[in-house]
Amino acid sequence: MIKYLLIGLLMLLPLAAVSAQPAIPTRPPMDETPFEDRVYEVFVPERDEDDDSLMPLLFVLHGASGSGHRTREWLGFDEPAQAAGFIVVYPTGIANNWDFGGGIRTQDGIILSDDVSYLVWLAEQLADEYPVDTTRIYATGMSNGAQMAYYLACQAPETFAAVAGVAAPLSGSTATRCATSPIPVLIINGTLDRILLWQPQTTADGRVISLGTLGTIEFWARRSQCNVEDDAVIVDNLPDTDPDDESTVRHIALNECANGTNVQFYGVIGGGHTWPGHPLDIEFDLGPTNMDIDATALIIDWLQGLPAPEAAEVGSD
Repeated sequence: MIKYLLIGLLMLLPLAAVSAQPAIPTRPPMDETPFEDRVYEVFVPERDEDDDSLMPLLFVLHGASGSGHRTREWLGFDEPAQAAGFIVVYPTGIANNWDFGGGIRTQDGIILSDDVSYLVWLAEQLADEYPVDTTRIYATGMSNGAQMAYYLACQAPETFAAVAGVAAPLSGSTATRCATSPIPVLIINGTLDRILLWQPQTTADGRVISLGTLGTIEFWARRSQCNVEDDAVIVDNLPDTDPDDESTVRHIALNECANGTNVQFYGVIGGGHTWPGHPLDIEFDLGPTNMDIDATALIIDWLQGLPAPEAAEVGSD
């Protein structure tokens, strides 16, 4: 079972203190920015003029206080997207954050933003403008962006066919409001992440804030009805190609899941709140960045290898 495969990772960690989030007001104001006025950048691969084939579309969602532009420069998706034939969109959230069901905290208080509707709308707009394969629209993100990607998988699976999350477990509120259809998911988390902890988090009254890494894997495995018997689970300790990065990577693959889906997990032992392969030069210490893998290339490769799902109308109910 997954639980026993991960026990070696869990034993490396001290127990984390339970942390509570401040109560959210019952009726925060809703952001009223028109979708047409919101900011995003798009990368479209260069190709032969006579090539009219449809291309996958990947949403790359920034972390808290980030932006689409800075994330585009940092994570370097354009180059592998050119090689793989992916259109990539880098949207920016309201107040530089994403609302995955609980509002956005700003200096003036909490506001709500219907980011699911916005991102579905944006997918529709891009499909009207570019040759998008509407059965292959995906989302990935870091931290707050990863939590938003998971929320899209729960709230808009008719639009988003697969998601990948880096440096974020699944939130408890998202897990309680989630579709049940199988969906491919890729997860990359660091055992020493001090921002969004590896361990599950609950409030003093028992409300689940975060499922933690183990709970996140189990949640997606259940949703996609994956076979988690020992002989069906592939476990690899990846080569430690950079001994100076203070971390190693363990890969767990659940490939026998319903409807051709799969769940992939990369546990970065000793890794922090970081994106493997792409160090971020800021004053705040986010912990070690693993350099044994390149999460950007890994996500593109994984998405490219997914079987094409059945045709579906973007944004349909």
